[in-house]
Amino acid sequence: MTSLTGRWRERWKRWLDRRIPPAPQVTLNHKSIFILPTRTGFLFTLLLIVLLLTAINYQNSLIYGLTFWLFSVSLAAMMFTFRNLSGLTLAAGRAYPCFAGDVIELPLRLTAAKKRYHEALLLGFPDNPSQLTDVDTAQTRTLALSFRTAKRGPLQAERLRLDSRFPLGLFNTWTWVKLDFNALVYPRPETVPFVFASGEQGDQLIGAPSTVSGQQDFQGLRNYQPGDSMRQIAWKQLARGKGLVSKDFDHDEGATCWLDWDVLAPQTTEVRLSRLCGWVLQAHQLGWRYGLRLPGKDIAPDHSDGHRDRCLEALALHGFDGGER
Repeated sequence: MTSLTGRWRERWKRWLDRRIPPAPQVTLNHKSIFILPTRTGFLFTLLLIVLLLTAINYQNSLIYGLTFWLFSVSLAAMMFTFRNLSGLTLAAGRAYPCFAGDVIELPLRLTAAKKRYHEALLLGFPDNPSQLTDVDTAQTRTLALSFRTAKRGPLQAERLRLDSRFPLGLFNTWTWVKLDFNALVYPRPETVPFVFASGEQGDQLIGAPSTVSGQQDFQGLRNYQPGDSMRQIAWKQLARGKGLVSKDFDHDEGATCWLDWDVLAPQTTEVRLSRLCGWVLQAHQLGWRYGLRLPGKDIAPDHSDGHRDRCLEALALHGFDGGER
């Protein structure tokens, strides 16, 4: 039974991928919108049948008129419910990176069709909180949808469900849209004691940093470089109108280390990545100059917010960008 359900799910996903292909932006039309009566709609249909049978039985023109009038109301409700989604454009924004297992906020832009309102829209990912919103004529509204990540790497968000029962609740119209949010998920950090390789690599000693005090020796100002820590910026100089500059420190060579993939053998790939991720965060917090060694990729020792982000990105994309798994 479970196997049969799994096959049907795979067929449903493949059919959806053909009918509503994944894209950064989707404009809803008849091909991507589904509509069915709600429970209230079925009860309303049953009422119409009872009224019609009563009118036929008693040949009552007033009941005939009421029945056909209610039927026309239901047809109008079906049309307006469908039009409430038709023409709406959904576009994915760029989300900030997060760690595997965390909840990421995914920015979603909703743009209304010309001369059309879109009301009582319910949006959300399966097993995640949904949001109710309206979009006025020619208006763009941005929402932050919650999605709990599971795996590292480029974000693979599930299909987003959009529902509406406006205006009368007789029909439910919905769609399943898969948007590319272009987000990155870092490995889940694991905090364990540092393990350093032994020996030398060129002139750079590989080993536990002997001290971190030397990194605080101020030696002057330099032009700001993208990725510099906010703590390095000379705010007083900026307030005096002297431009954006950063404080330069004389880093102690004893506070330099390599975070090496090989020292974590024989752990599995994901365990190694999680521990390296934890080490990167710890080394950055301690103010060390640290480098990262992965199969086929080395990142030279440095210390800045940009360097930390480059290391985390390399860990997240390991195996996705041609690296070994």
